[in-house]
Amino acid sequence: MFEPQPLAFKYCVGNGMELGAALHNPFCLPNCLNVAPSDGVDFLHAHDLEDFLLHADQQLKYANNVARVDKVGDFRNIPADTASLDYVISSHVIEHEPNPIGGLLESARVLKEGGIFFCIFPKRTAEKKYDIFRPLTQLEELISAYTEDRTIDKFSPSSLELSDASDNWRPHYYVYSLQSMLRLVNWINQQKLAAFCMEAVEETDSKVGNGHTIILRKMSSGVMVEGDASSLIKHCIMSEQYETGLLAAKISLSFDFFQPSILQAAALLSFQAGHLPEAKEFYRQCLIQNPECEARRREFFELFGEFYINPLP
Repeated sequence: MFEPQPLAFKYCVGNGMELGAALHNPFCLPNCLNVAPSDGVDFLHAHDLEDFLLHADQQLKYANNVARVDKVGDFRNIPADTASLDYVISSHVIEHEPNPIGGLLESARVLKEGGIFFCIFPKRTAEKKYDIFRPLTQLEELISAYTEDRTIDKFSPSSLELSDASDNWRPHYYVYSLQSMLRLVNWINQQKLAAFCMEAVEETDSKVGNGHTIILRKMSSGVMVEGDASSLIKHCIMSEQYETGLLAAKISLSFDFFQPSILQAAALLSFQAGHLPEAKEFYRQCLIQNPECEARRREFFELFGEFYINPLP
């Protein structure tokens, strides 16, 4: 049994839905409905009923009970009205979606302005049977999945060339790193398909520790403007307007996450604003891109009391 995650309680406030909840790995969020492809009676696809029974056995093994399914749906079919939810949360689910851009856009549809998309997805070392020796999926492939409108009917497990893939109705279609997922979010914003602000990330999730975390906030398109935010961020730091500067940094990272100077600014502003876990991860991502910058390595130690260790192989 894994414990709830503090970041989830911080960001997922109000009424929301969890996609694919399991009792042995609970978030324990109040006012949160569980959505799954089958509830044991109804289903999106006939194979989903078989999967429900299989996952029920797993939950009984680890938690002695089975999570109640409140509504039948999945990442492409979230059973909620447009702009009705404060958050959508999932853990180790999006990799089972053959069209992740479509899934992200469906999440944006059901979220209110200001609503949170909270997603943990597996490191490729988490699934040693299938993923550990597969190459990372490239952005172009994910874009193709969106333009082709791939569904589980159009993209069979056999096309993945995985051993025992036929045993998996909804397999891991793609293999992600945190950085590849961030490139995908950047592309969605650049194409103006949605307006997701990059609230926080975790290279290693603080829930179980075998995945990555992204936390996105749905914004109005008028706020999410692509451009050079360096001058505004500098002004906010000098005038101690930390939250305003942090928002500017996050918006800039939402269009291009791979800016070491903006990541450093986001870390320092998060630190000043009291968001310490977010500050450490923004700084860690800065150092991932520039690991031999001794001044930043020293500043990381001075801020967080620990040495930076590159988490990437």
